[in-house]
Amino acid sequence: MIRGNWFVLLGIMVAGNSNADWDGGIEAGTRLDSGQRNPALRFFARNQAEPLSHYLYLDWIRQSGGSNYRIGYNPTFNISRSVYSFGRFSIEEDDPDGIEREIDVEVGIGNNLFQRGNTRFKVEVGLGARQLTFDGIEDTTDEGFFLLAGTLSTRVLALLRFNASVDTKVGNDQTTLDGEVGVSIPIGPATSLHYIYSATRFELDGQDDLVNEDAFFTIRYGF
Repeated sequence: MIRGNWFVLLGIMVAGNSNADWDGGIEAGTRLDSGQRNPALRFFARNQAEPLSHYLYLDWIRQSGGSNYRIGYNPTFNISRSVYSFGRFSIEEDDPDGIEREIDVEVGIGNNLFQRGNTRFKVEVGLGARQLTFDGIEDTTDEGFFLLAGTLSTRVLALLRFNASVDTKVGNDQTTLDGEVGVSIPIGPATSLHYIYSATRFELDGQDDLVNEDAFFTIRYGF
């Protein structure tokens, strides 16, 4: 179940910048998993002040083996018009695949290499660390990694927005390659429809490579 102190942490983060303008919203939809329909929810809050902006979220996904929860905080600091620093911090619990808890920390530098009209391409490099705790095992697994990522965002056919990203995390024992594509279209005031497809490839020392695929249909409402 979701730990109560997660909500306390979320409240402290928001209250810490209460003088700035915040907005937020809710995203609800379904995860398509081997023909099943797994409901998913995201609650988010954001502050796009300059030079420091904030994004906080709380995810819930219902799966056949149980429920998955994640809370995250992503701050961004604009160093110049094109260069920024970023942080990503998340805690994930109760993964039905056997992970009791996963803690991820990432920090790095990004550069908006190309921005014209509604099209933007950016790259990011950084360092990170993850800690995994598995069900029924007291010991935890810790690993550091190097991060390299690229993201393309553009608008096509007037209203349709297309996003694509790829990133790799290279560690001592595990390398992951993530790819994601998505399209969104507004369907009402502060409301949009989204389709997202993602794939992750895990390369583990001494083991066969694994590939996980996910697809989501969601409706996002901002307020």
